[in-house]
Amino acid sequence: MEMKLKKENILIPIISALIIVFFHNLDINWYLKSIIIPFSTLIIGNIIMYRKSLFINKKAYFMLIPIVLILISDPIIKIDGSNKFLNVIMLFILISMFLFLLVNKNYRITFNNIPLMFKLFPEKLFSNIKYLKPNITKERNKKMINVLLGLIIGILISFLILMLLTSADDYFDAFLNKFSLSVGLDASNIISFVIWFVILFSISLNVYKNKDIKMRDEHFKKMDSTFVITVLSVINFVFVLFLISEISKLCGNFLQLPKGYIYSSYAREGFFQLLFVTMINFSIISFLIYKTKSVKENKTVRNLIFLLIAFSILLIFNSYYRMYLYIDKFGFTILRLQVILFLAMEIVLFGILTTKILSKIKLDGIIILSVMTFFYIVNLYLCNDWFVKLISG
Repeated sequence: MEMKLKKENILIPIISALIIVFFHNLDINWYLKSIIIPFSTLIIGNIIMYRKSLFINKKAYFMLIPIVLILISDPIIKIDGSNKFLNVIMLFILISMFLFLLVNKNYRITFNNIPLMFKLFPEKLFSNIKYLKPNITKERNKKMINVLLGLIIGILISFLILMLLTSADDYFDAFLNKFSLSVGLDASNIISFVIWFVILFSISLNVYKNKDIKMRDEHFKKMDSTFVITVLSVINFVFVLFLISEISKLCGNFLQLPKGYIYSSYAREGFFQLLFVTMINFSIISFLIYKTKSVKENKTVRNLIFLLIAFSILLIFNSYYRMYLYIDKFGFTILRLQVILFLAMEIVLFGILTTKILSKIKLDGIIILSVMTFFYIVNLYLCNDWFVKLISG
């Protein structure tokens, strides 16, 4: 693919890389310099770079709302380390989709197209450097790009050589440290700048190269309906047994198993395991809906799926009731509040799957993403100490 680089294609990644390195050396909040600044420069840089392009899709800007809310979550409400890690994953997913939507009006958020995000990063991370090859018709640009390309390659090689020389000669190592301090140079900053430039430059090029990418067609796996019916029947039978057991527990323990069963035991039992079971059910149902034609073509499969959805919702309410009893006895905690939010999200998601089967909605991909993003942001802002104390009185 032949690409004609403009000045901003090189200048913006350079400025962005300098900003990231500058903030990284400041004695400021880690989240600000390691997450907010890099992701913000990536977004702003690409918006500036492609703001005048004919293929710009302004609807993509709506995705900046959840992105910004996730970015600023830690400065507003201090979040723990696990949430910071999850923020990086969520930002990677949402920003990739935002950039695709920004330059491609045909991009659709579906399960099949989610893997396209890896086409922006890290695909062709180093091979994109070849586009720095100068345009021979413009002598001035040729010199500038040659200098830049030479600096990148020269710095990388020199850094390797310096590492070997300083480890081999302590005197040279001391001399180099003194020299670096005297002229204000820091090899780590230079390397960091080069790495960030290569990443940002490559992503911006990948955004442009994928502006006309075709969306992936749906590919369905062929599955024998008898096999699917058998699997679903066995799974549903297990839930029938579980339902009988639950009715016995809540109606005087008429099965008398085990003897001496009390509600305190019921409240303490594994709602987390039940949540995991509902996740398994959701995965099975989603696979059959989106990856096979069994649900569409076979009425028995469809009815068994509806039955599995019903059992899943019963499990969710069962988990909620157990959690309610536990909270009533021991009070709210962050983890218990997160469980309640997750239960609510699951009910909504199972509702979407049911609607998908009944009405064959086409925007279910973006609806599911929106629901999961919404509950994730609610989790960030509400599942913390101050809110738990507030609702606990």
